[in-house]
Amino acid sequence: MFTYHALKKTLHTFMKNWSAYLILVISLDLILSFLIVPLMRWFTRLIMITNRVPYVSYTNIGWLFTKRPAAVVELLVLALIILILVFWQFAFLLTGVANILKLQEQRLTVVLKASLRSLLHLRVSSFLFFIPYFVLVLPFSENYLSSPLLAKIQIPVFIIEFLQQKPRYAILLAFGTLIVSYLALRLIQALPLMVIKKQHGFTAAKTSWVLTRHHLWAYIWRLVMLGFSGLVATGTVSLILYGLQLLLDKTPKLIAFSGAVINMGLLSIWSRIIGAVILVNFILLLLMMLDAQAPFVLNVQATKQPKRLASHRWIPLILVAIFLTSQISFNIYYLRGAVLTQPLTISHRGVDNENGVQNTIPALIKTSKEKPDYVEMDLHETKDHQFVVMHDENLKQLTGVNKAPYQLKLKQLTRLKAHENGHVAPVASFDTYLRAAETHHQKLLVELKTTAHDSKNMLTRFDRRYAHRLMADHDMVHSLDYQVISGLKKLTPKLKVSYILPYNLTFPQTSADAYTMEETTLNSAFVTQVHYNHQAVFAWTINDRDDMTKMFFLNVDGVVTDKLTLLKQTIKSNFDHPSYASRLLIYSNELDNLTSLSKTALN
Repeated sequence: MFTYHALKKTLHTFMKNWSAYLILVISLDLILSFLIVPLMRWFTRLIMITNRVPYVSYTNIGWLFTKRPAAVVELLVLALIILILVFWQFAFLLTGVANILKLQEQRLTVVLKASLRSLLHLRVSSFLFFIPYFVLVLPFSENYLSSPLLAKIQIPVFIIEFLQQKPRYAILLAFGTLIVSYLALRLIQALPLMVIKKQHGFTAAKTSWVLTRHHLWAYIWRLVMLGFSGLVATGTVSLILYGLQLLLDKTPKLIAFSGAVINMGLLSIWSRIIGAVILVNFILLLLMMLDAQAPFVLNVQATKQPKRLASHRWIPLILVAIFLTSQISFNIYYLRGAVLTQPLTISHRGVDNENGVQNTIPALIKTSKEKPDYVEMDLHETKDHQFVVMHDENLKQLTGVNKAPYQLKLKQLTRLKAHENGHVAPVASFDTYLRAAETHHQKLLVELKTTAHDSKNMLTRFDRRYAHRLMADHDMVHSLDYQVISGLKKLTPKLKVSYILPYNLTFPQTSADAYTMEETTLNSAFVTQVHYNHQAVFAWTINDRDDMTKMFFLNVDGVVTDKLTLLKQTIKSNFDHPSYASRLLIYSNELDNLTSLSKTALN
């Protein structure tokens, strides 16, 4: 009950000055989306082009430091600038909300100056504290406080899934998550103290630790209820509009189509408004709880409320109207099915829902009957310089033999039996696997894996043996090793190659025909830029229906999956003439991605 009254008070405070709060959030959103993010992206691209850096990843860190030290320095400076801008973003929000709460000032120019002054009070020690603070707090509060500048600070899904599959690591992961969440809650008031009270970073952390000592559950319940309220608000409106569209779909097509366009616009506006409301109320909740615990920090009682122009309340409505107008063209194209392109279906390691042993011919034959566009598979070089179809660098998990492919000859490898998912199949050479694929008219996406033990002319040998045959079969090659990509492009320029990126840190400047991207940091900005460069994007490894739909809305060119049947069903439901109501429901589920997409298109 106490939590309910606290949230009610917060919402009541918000409603007193709702127009000023919305103007604050929408203005910041515009500054970030149309100015700062595109500018940071442009500077990153300039640094990479000027220093002839094709890509930035963990695979070329050593090369960057030894061969491109200037680029490393420039990128680190840019990262520092981005971190400062992140601090400015939250200083801007906190200062603005605090000033409106105290009814001292609502003009954006004054809020902007106040937030910039907050940066001047930030000492080196505070800034050093600021980095781990956001590493802790932002993942916990990403539903309330988020920044497009920090969108790439995420742990890739494939790492999380790997840890969850190992009981020991899964326990450690769960324990670590609890510790981080606890620390985030105890330090949640540190940033308000730094910005509003001008405390130094470590002093603010100590103060926050004291203030939250006996109020931890109060913070937890209020934050949970705030997030739940936003979820209910968006879900309720989505269902109402969906039900309305179901009725409109029974009317003449022109009326149904017009109603769908309007409903999509309303849904977009409502989502933006709720997002802003949750953000402001989150900050208000922190400030008001802070004031209740330590009144010297923030005096929220105003002696006199300044006169506000009535027109201020109309500004958010005008901005909403502009947003609605900008969405109409997108909505029309989307409802006509003109925005989304049906992606290629790519079976990961040649299996579908554990129907066989990965990378084996029986699984290939069984999966090819489901007619995927491509079967993705893996190759390693053997001791006698042949190529075996195998993903792992050690054979123990599949065959029980504690050896690496490079330690055995091809004949020794093909005598082994691989066991997985209750199936048994012989290890295959690439020659036999390729013949089987050709027999069943199945196109391949060949991942060429490399190790430090590969022969010096491995790539040349692979190209000489298979490049023209792969081209004749309309197959493709991809690899985590950029030397494979650049090398094959030099040896056989017409061979289609894709560079595998497990993390989208900066946009690569390569000659690859495509990029195979891990889903976590794959965003619309990356896809838009790739298509602008006449390249393609394949998302991996997508095994969830919602994630598949998300990839469709990012407009990727292909989806790599372990669940081919599910992917085909999801494609059918999205592309096989769905009703306007169905499209509206899909749109509702993927609204955040579509919002990002529309912003990126303008960037």
